[in-house]
Amino acid sequence: MSEVTAPPAVQARLLELQELDTALDQARAAVRRFKADPEHARLRARAQEFEEALPGLQDAARTADRAGAEATEKAAATRARRDRTRERLETGQGGPKELQAMQHEDDTLTALLDDHEAAALEAMEAADAAESRLAKGHAALERARAEVEARAAEVRREGQAVTQRGRDLTQRRAALAAEFPASLLALYEQARERNGGIGAARLVGNRSAAAGTELSPAEVARIRALPPAAVARCPESGAILIRD
Repeated sequence: MSEVTAPPAVQARLLELQELDTALDQARAAVRRFKADPEHARLRARAQEFEEALPGLQDAARTADRAGAEATEKAAATRARRDRTRERLETGQGGPKELQAMQHEDDTLTALLDDHEAAALEAMEAADAAESRLAKGHAALERARAEVEARAAEVRREGQAVTQRGRDLTQRRAALAAEFPASLLALYEQARERNGGIGAARLVGNRSAAAGTELSPAEVARIRALPPAAVARCPESGAILIRD
């Protein structure tokens, strides 16, 4: 039993103070969560992954474009040679051996042209695919950045709201705390510090709301036999018990 005394009505108001303190603790915890928001961190990491992947996609697109241009140039050069050879064949100029050689060259260039055109088509398709991946990479990065900004804005709004609530609670708490005798307030603060934030709680039947456990019948009888102005303490947690 503590030597501190206070009228029962004053002791009962400690429950109001406890309610404000609990709300303040929750507000402070919420502010800490907002400052270390894991969702915002996850979105930032995701955006960074897209950003880091972009140079590789850009290099791949440039390489594919160059390969496509080179393959197209080869096909164009081979086609020009084949066309010149074919024109000479169609005019019939030259002897039989010369014409036979030109026919062989035409056949060779035609086969080579087929290979170059196939390679050019494949290279252009690869270039298109690389450009598509690059475009998707840009779009994914922009979406990720937008998500980061949206989450940051949401965290700021929620953080500001919680911070303002904390200020309001702090003012209300200060006004209420000033109404208690210094000795009672000091005992309450001491109990809160030792008991994880719980400084005062009700004794409901034989159950201490501070400890969340049932007290022995002998302990309950001892507490209820105390003078009304005596400050009862929970034997389990040390919190001030408010009797009905």
